[in-house]
Amino acid sequence: MTKIPDYLEKEQVDEILNAAKTCNHRDYLLLRFMWRTGVRVSEVINVTPKDIEYKNGVVNIRKAKGGRQRRVPLDPDTLQMLFDYVLALNIPEDQPVFPIQRNRVFSIVKKYGNMTRVNIHPHTLRHSFAINMVHSGTDLRRLQLMLGHTSLNTITPYLQFVDWGANELNDRALF
Repeated sequence: MTKIPDYLEKEQVDEILNAAKTCNHRDYLLLRFMWRTGVRVSEVINVTPKDIEYKNGVVNIRKAKGGRQRRVPLDPDTLQMLFDYVLALNIPEDQPVFPIQRNRVFSIVKKYGNMTRVNIHPHTLRHSFAINMVHSGTDLRRLQLMLGHTSLNTITPYLQFVDWGANELNDRALF
C-alpha cells in the first residue's frame, strides 16, 4: 500500500489556521477553504462567487484537474465567511474569490507552516482533509468524488487510516 508521506492532525491544522487568523483574513479564509474542501491549488484560485451555492452548501469546482467538474460540500460557517468576504470586497460574480497566483498560495501555506513550526505545503492540506474524512467515517466512494479522482484506486492509500473496528467486527462474526 502506498504511504501518505505528509498529513497533519486536526490540531496541527487548527494551529496553522489560528496563526493565519491573527495575521490576515484572506490567508485564513484561503487556508480554511482548502482544509475544509480538499481542493487543489489550481482549483482554489479559480473559484468565483458564482461557483458557491450558499443555500445548498456546496462549491462547484469548474476548473478541476483533467478539465473535469465536481461539487464539494462546505460547512455553513466557512460558507458564511466566504459570503461576507465576497460581499465586503464586492467581488464580481465571474472573478476569482482569491485572485492570486499558484506560487503565492505556496508562499502563504509555507509562511504559516513556518510560524507554527509545521512542515507543510498545499497538498498536505488535501491529504489531511482526506484522512480526516476517512477518520470520520466518510464513505470511500464519496471521498473519491469529493477529491475529484476518476478511480477508487487513487484513494487506496487512505485505506490505511480507516478504523475497521476489528474488535467490533470480530465480536459480530459468526464463528
